[in-house]
Amino acid sequence: MSDTEWLGTSYPPPDSLPPERWEKLNLTRDRFLEDYETMVRERALRDQAVPKAGEPAPEFEIERLSPAGKRTGETFRLSSTRGKPVALVFGSYT
Repeated sequence: MSDTEWLGTSYPPPDSLPPERWEKLNLTRDRFLEDYETMVRERALRDQAVPKAGEPAPEFEIERLSPAGKRTGETFRLSSTRGKPVALVFGSYT
């Protein structure tokens, strides 16, 4: 198995991660390996349902925000832009 293919994912095998990684999280080696494998398996299952590059994005509706980030009550529906380029920007401040 190559370092770029573990559990059918691009995540590195847990044994290739440095001990500082799990020590920093205050975990024992065995607990880290168990938690890491669980996380990778769950992520791999979720990734099966996401659209692949080049596939259409799923339909959605979302509330528009003002430039100041306030709620406006207006909504945006992806299908309203069919045939036009759309840029979706995702981010988090948490």
